[in-house]
Amino acid sequence: MTKTESGTFLRAKFWHDRAEEVWSQASQMPDPEAKSTLVEIAERYDALADSIAAKEAVLQRRESRQPRRRDTVASDALV
Repeated sequence: MTKTESGTFLRAKFWHDRAEEVWSQASQMPDPEAKSTLVEIAERYDALADSIAAKEAVLQRRESRQPRRRDTVASDALV
């Protein structure tokens, strides 16, 4: 796991963890309106975490397709 992947995993996990906390609070909420609000917040936290992970996956694929600058410079020096 690269440093970037690790950081993204931690950011996504942070928001998934917040969602779990809010889901737990919502399950104990007696007021239907408050419960509905907490459920909406938890869903948004989960969506945010998923979005972070998806965007990072796209960036990782782009980075893996492009030659690294250092590699390009090194190969040019050999010519």
